[in-house]
Amino acid sequence: MRDKASTRKVLAELNYPVRYKRFSKIFKRIKKSERRFFIKLLKVICKDIKNKELIHFATYSHINLNQHGLFILLDDRIAMVHSKMKSKRIYYEVIKYADIVNIDFEPDTEGEYGELFFKYKRKKLSEKSVTLRMIKSKDLPEIVEFIRIKMSETI
Repeated sequence: MRDKASTRKVLAELNYPVRYKRFSKIFKRIKKSERRFFIKLLKVICKDIKNKELIHFATYSHINLNQHGLFILLDDRIAMVHSKMKSKRIYYEVIKYADIVNIDFEPDTEGEYGELFFKYKRKKLSEKSVTLRMIKSKDLPEIVEFIRIKMSETI
């Protein structure tokens, strides 16, 4: 029997792109202390994503100091699901690539994690800035390049 791993490690071991149906079953490989939190986030996502839809990249991230969750890159949009560990409130945002105005990243020079910054347009409101922390520095250039390619395809 395999040892259970953390959410971040299991997401890093996946071979992307992966279908959502397979992605939703990885909770079996996550250690029990984090599994309940991951399932809580998946229940919110499952209403919006179809089983055959491709997930191009997923990572564990922090949207602010006490909220963490998933950052998922899909074919035509980004899904962000964040929550506090023991809270019932879940923050779920879907952002289309066409709505993104600006995107950049800042790798941490000392550690292995960096930050991803982007601005996107909202309907009838001003632009919103988002900073995602604790994303692996080696993944940041690939994420930004993928999003920029998708932004140029939609224009």
